[in-house]
Parts: sequence; structure tokens; C-alpha cells
Amino acid sequence: MLKRSALLLLAAALCLGGAACEEKKTQAELMAGKKKEFQVKQKQVAIKAYQDLVEKYPDSEFAPKAKEKLQKLGPPTATPAAKKK
Repeated sequence: MLKRSALLLLAAALCLGGAACEEKKTQAELMAGKKKEFQVKQKQVAIKAYQDLVEKYPDSEFAPKAKEKLQKLGPPTATPAAKKK
């Protein structure tokens, strides 16, 4: 019983150190993250384009549709900060 307790204590200490128990993302998790980043970026580009159209050509036949799209898209989303290694 004492050996088991000592091993558990050692394992806990290693996990607290970080290196032994660092979680690694799977390929699926990495892809999902990249896909989400791409979608956020695309949304920001679309919002900017629609805003530019409405500002530069407010009397255009396309302005009402651009305003409608802006309402559907909502406010621009914040970009996730790039992680540095």
C-alpha cells in the first residue's frame, strides 16, 4: 500500500510539472480549430466588404442587400490571438 501511495504521489508531482501530462491535440481537434479560424476570418472579410459597399455606394441597387447581409452576420468577431511557440 505504501508503494502504491508513493507511486501516485510521484505521478501527481510529474503531472504538476507539466511535461509528463501535457495534453496534445488530436488531428481532428487541430483541423476543427483551423476550420474555425478560417470561418472567423472569412466572416470578417465579408463584413468589411459589405460595409465598404454600403459606405461607398449607399444609393446602389446592391446596398439594401448588403445591409441585410450585415444584419445577418452581426458584429465582427474578435480574432483569436496567434500563439507563439
